[in-house]
Amino acid sequence: MRGFITDRLLATYRAPAARLAALVPAPFVLDIHAGYGFVSVCAVEILGMQIGCSPRALRFDNREFLYRVGVRLGSQPTFLTLRSDVSSHALAWLGRHFSHYRPRRARVALSRAGDRLRMVCASRDGAGDAELEVDLDAPGADCSVFAGADTATAFLLGMDFSADVVAGRVRVQPISHTPWQPRWAHTACARFAFLERLERELGTRFEYDGTLAVQGVQQVWGAARWVRP
Repeated sequence: MRGFITDRLLATYRAPAARLAALVPAPFVLDIHAGYGFVSVCAVEILGMQIGCSPRALRFDNREFLYRVGVRLGSQPTFLTLRSDVSSHALAWLGRHFSHYRPRRARVALSRAGDRLRMVCASRDGAGDAELEVDLDAPGADCSVFAGADTATAFLLGMDFSADVVAGRVRVQPISHTPWQPRWAHTACARFAFLERLERELGTRFEYDGTLAVQGVQQVWGAARWVRP
């Protein structure tokens, strides 16, 4: 699967590592920086998604809110998907059968006004309702525990595969892309029903760490495979 990412916003929240450990099944371990684990919301628009060498007529566009927690498999960084809400009918159907992202169909809208970008999700069950608005031209992330956008990107986006575990078996999916060229973006509004519920379930509070903005990236998702941890 391949596609062109017009905009990718990664809004990240931190919590004490001991609180987030409950989200991580064996053989994965929570990826920790400065004593914290990290849950991120990836709000993204992808154009021209294409499966393998399928005809151009079968390409489709997608907007998505994906919730994930950063983990390690052995010494390698990756992430586990907690929830995914997508605008594409095709991806929602295919994902139910073939993807460990397990996407759900939702209404996801993106609007741009100058340097401001706003994404909104209306989910079918309400648990994935979300709103994220950023100013791409304003400084942000003065509250991050990372030294800068490059350091944060290396930790939060530096993985080259995603992962899942089913009945003790680990499945991974390779990811490749053109350079991220990230920057911090000022967050004007961030509201995520899924994270609010997760806070209650874990008995903790998520602290906002920052939003990384990436634009104009070609990405390829390889075929998923089972691996021995």
